[in-house]
Amino acid sequence: MIVIAKDKLEEAQVLYPSATETLLGWYQVIRQSQFLSESDLKASFGELYSFEQRFEFRVPGTTLLIYTLINFETQVAYIEKIQPGRI
Repeated sequence: MIVIAKDKLEEAQVLYPSATETLLGWYQVIRQSQFLSESDLKASFGELYSFEQRFEFRVPGTTLLIYTLINFETQVAYIEKIQPGRI
């Protein structure tokens, strides 16, 4: 997939340095994979919150959530924001 707004990922690494390795791992999996559906995402990431094209990924070992918009047809993932969320 193509990942848009990678700058938000870089900002999160500065704000939450203990999550850097996990954030980079998430990025690598998304970037190097072709997900055709929500079930493909769930197979790789497990627990996942979704509504239409919006997806929230938990960052393991933190309270961070990665909020994204994903278009499976065009294979584009847009990072909306990364911030602490519900546990």
